[in-house]
Amino acid sequence: MPDSGTPPTPPNSDPTKKPSASDAAIEAAARRLSRREIIKDAAEYVKKHISRQPPVQRFFSFMPTMLTRVSPFHFKARIKYKEWPLVRLDSGDANSWGRMQVVGELLVIFDETILFGLLALMTKYQSDAFETTQEELCRLADVPPTATHYSAIWKSIQRLAGTRIDLELFSGKARKRKDLKEMTGSILSFADIDKESGSIRVLVNPYFLEMYAASFVTNIDLKFRARLKSDVSKAFYRFYQGQYERESDIEILRLARAVNLDTDLEIRRLKDRVRSGLKELEQRGYLKAYQITKDNRVVISKSKDAAANFQSQILGLENL
Repeated sequence: MPDSGTPPTPPNSDPTKKPSASDAAIEAAARRLSRREIIKDAAEYVKKHISRQPPVQRFFSFMPTMLTRVSPFHFKARIKYKEWPLVRLDSGDANSWGRMQVVGELLVIFDETILFGLLALMTKYQSDAFETTQEELCRLADVPPTATHYSAIWKSIQRLAGTRIDLELFSGKARKRKDLKEMTGSILSFADIDKESGSIRVLVNPYFLEMYAASFVTNIDLKFRARLKSDVSKAFYRFYQGQYERESDIEILRLARAVNLDTDLEIRRLKDRVRSGLKELEQRGYLKAYQITKDNRVVISKSKDAAANFQSQILGLENL
């Protein structure tokens, strides 16, 4: 993606003239202060900081740590909200490297679907700023191109633009804890829609791209995910694609918290919801087998074909 922060050559400058020390300093400062350089420097700082932590702490993506992630995407309740709820999701301070917070309007699984579609289009157009249509986003979301879905897609884009991600880095614990750096940014920087043509212009925030997007969606197969009918299946697919191992054994409440299933449900009903999501993944060939044990653990085995199809990965998509 082109960096718009590099200053142009002055019109009256002599290309054969050797730049002075002051000129070089000004140009260096301009490069350092370009938006892309600021974000890249910040991202490198975070990654180096986390790389110095114990191995279990090092996995870094949109959700901070393996199996104990902060997922901003929730399941939409059947009751209709009079006012869309506001949330503040906190990863807690158990991680030695820092803490992440997601602040803004409640994001649902459909918002994740639209985000994946926008990231795929960003790859298609090779730019973090691009133009699309309501029809194209409906096709990527695998929903009919109706007025209802057009409205839902735009509201989803508005929520993605209003969601803030805060990151705080520190070292040490308790009294020895030392605050190092804080960062904040949104998922989308800007969007607008032409009501007559249905054309939508979007700018994906480069902060989000640099810090989270690559590791968040690298292994997500957009076409496979679109074929999943259940939101629970989609949440489990995203969760298990983030695991390196083909086998997984996790306590059911921990799995439920990781994907934002209601942990206040009686255990029988929670098992039913988990089982329904895993069953679809097995039927679609993603899981080789799954089991919910008597002591409430979820054991799964991924199939050999569980890896994403390279041609339909979100950040490697060539033909949408």
